[in-house]
Amino acid sequence: MNALETLNPQAAAARSVDVQPSPGIFDSTADWTPKRRGFLRMLGATGALAAMGPLAGCSSSEAAAPSADIRMSLLADTAFWTEVQRRFVLNSSKLFMNIGTAGSMPKVVLDKFAADNLDYAAESRNGYGSFLAQRTAIARGTGTLAGAGFGVDPDELVISSNTSDGMCHALLGIAWDRGDVVITTNQEHPGGDVPLAIARDRYGLIVRRVVLPVGNGTTPQEYANLFATEIDRARAAGQRVRALMWSSPTFLTGTMLPIRRIVDVAIQKSAGNTPIITICDGAHLPGMMAYNYAELGADFMAGAAHKWQCAPGSTGILVIRNKVRAGFNPLPLPAYFPVVTSGAGGTAGSSLIVDGRDPASTKLAVGSVPWASRAGSTAATAVYDIGGVIQSCGSKHAPLISAVAEACKMWDELGRKRVETYVLTLSAYTKARIVEMWGSADALYCPNDHEELNTALTCFDPFYGMTRGPDSIASSSLSGQLVTRLSSEDNIIIRNTTVPTPTTRGATTTVNRFPLRISTHVWHDADDVDRALMAIRRIAMSIAN
Repeated sequence: MNALETLNPQAAAARSVDVQPSPGIFDSTADWTPKRRGFLRMLGATGALAAMGPLAGCSSSEAAAPSADIRMSLLADTAFWTEVQRRFVLNSSKLFMNIGTAGSMPKVVLDKFAADNLDYAAESRNGYGSFLAQRTAIARGTGTLAGAGFGVDPDELVISSNTSDGMCHALLGIAWDRGDVVITTNQEHPGGDVPLAIARDRYGLIVRRVVLPVGNGTTPQEYANLFATEIDRARAAGQRVRALMWSSPTFLTGTMLPIRRIVDVAIQKSAGNTPIITICDGAHLPGMMAYNYAELGADFMAGAAHKWQCAPGSTGILVIRNKVRAGFNPLPLPAYFPVVTSGAGGTAGSSLIVDGRDPASTKLAVGSVPWASRAGSTAATAVYDIGGVIQSCGSKHAPLISAVAEACKMWDELGRKRVETYVLTLSAYTKARIVEMWGSADALYCPNDHEELNTALTCFDPFYGMTRGPDSIASSSLSGQLVTRLSSEDNIIIRNTTVPTPTTRGATTTVNRFPLRISTHVWHDADDVDRALMAIRRIAMSIAN
């Protein structure tokens, strides 16, 4: 019995990518990067490709993934991506494939950041304000390419400190009532789980968790159905469901839970009941996926800017639904009170801003609008600039915030959809090669048979099919050794994760497994993927056999 009993062993090993190479571009190796030529020389000298073929005894039919087709689609635009890779200052002696933890600022962002810091030091500038110009540029996008920006208005966007900071803003600012139920999953990051636990203990919330399947054989609608079913179960127990909280993608396996489908569940299940708030931990979305966040319809989306978006550390993107777009989410806005702010926004004089020291008034206001006036709004326009209120909190690190805008500008100029297509194609290639080299899709801990669930994160069992079998990743010991050796012996940086894996398909009982997680980004190519997988396979065989 293998480690992933949830998987469908007959699932498709990989999908082809509908991108055709430009004719004549790769008629000779002259157009290939030095890294690609060097990799091919290494293959010819060592016979490594043959040595890393599928394991004996594994299914040959599942090893027939079309990785060659996917590889050709990646080669189609090699000149463009080679130029993009030159924009980074990454240590060329190492291969960085853990962007899910940290990205790398490109030169243009480093230059902007350094120049602004020098200017602020030279002129003794402060960082007060709501940074409307930067929020506008990020929210609406710059440049002429379609799909630039995040698809929201600046009053709905905050440049936060990171994903965890954004999740704290969201969860601790909602006006909870005792007994409210929040439905979440068993694969959440502490950045969401900890503020949820604080809200639970402070306000008396009830937390219910759905157990996520692992690996292939699950459709996007099945993930949405898990939330719908749990809502029904909670209500059957006489409980009031107030919110759904989930990660898209999950940081443990890289599975993209379908945001739009889950929001639709919340909308449908709100009919005749308390409106359901939707809170998405989208740590990996900015810079990876070219989403229009307004169209996704979630009430809160907290993401990182320092990961795939390649902005400086301690930066994130927080999107708060601040107006009702009936076509995407007709539910009224939830009551929300910013928990970190010293700004009141608006245009009214400060004499209208009052607090408990003023006996003539009882409510703190934004301009002349009480905070609570936002609750229940169904207006298509903003009650006030909630993004500006949260952004304005004393004197901020202005060069840091401007550097985020600069990183987003670079992505807008590259084309966010173009970036998404490239990194997802690299991920599809990674998954296809794993199926070929390890002989089965069962080695994967992330879906490989439905495009809507794919991300640029790939999670898999490097010991699949080897002597020790599934017990090899029953603890973090062996996969941890592999991560350490991969870094010290091959200068390749990845990580392992902890995945609660259902004991059988559909089961709610789980066992922890510790697979590897690989990130594919704009500075990678197919040769990087092959190099990493071959090194992983070599080390795994030396450890497990």
